[in-house]
Amino acid sequence: MEHSGYYTATGRDLNGEMCSYLFRPFFHESARHKILVYEIARYLRQYKVKVKTFLTVRPDIIFEIDGEEWAFEIETGINMRKNRDRFMAKVKSLRENYGRRWFFVITDRNRLKSYQRYGKTLTKRNIIGRIDKIMRKYGVAYLGEKQTSECENNFW
Repeated sequence: MEHSGYYTATGRDLNGEMCSYLFRPFFHESARHKILVYEIARYLRQYKVKVKTFLTVRPDIIFEIDGEEWAFEIETGINMRKNRDRFMAKVKSLRENYGRRWFFVITDRNRLKSYQRYGKTLTKRNIIGRIDKIMRKYGVAYLGEKQTSECENNFW
């Protein structure tokens, strides 16, 4: 369905529940990619950390804890296959700018081993646990109750 340049897509949230999302396509990002960025950013915002999302050269999600930036790069597998040079440049940039404070988050868990060769790699199944572990390490508090699935009003 299209409405003023927005489309409806269905996908699974971080809890594995099917949800509908209203989103505006960006020329090189799939609905699956955008849904995962949205869900991770929404989860991170439950903590007292600054969260930014990006559409271009920078990592997809950057959050800050105690003056240190952490990054999540969402990957569908297309860049690794179709544009190896760009992918390797991205890995180099992540290593230089974030040291050990960055992760790939893949949309297809069958590609896990392919990405693990280049950096720490997470899937939707283990992203929440890793975020919670990082926050505990820094003593970051929740803003309130942890959000459960909110399938209605997902707008990205």
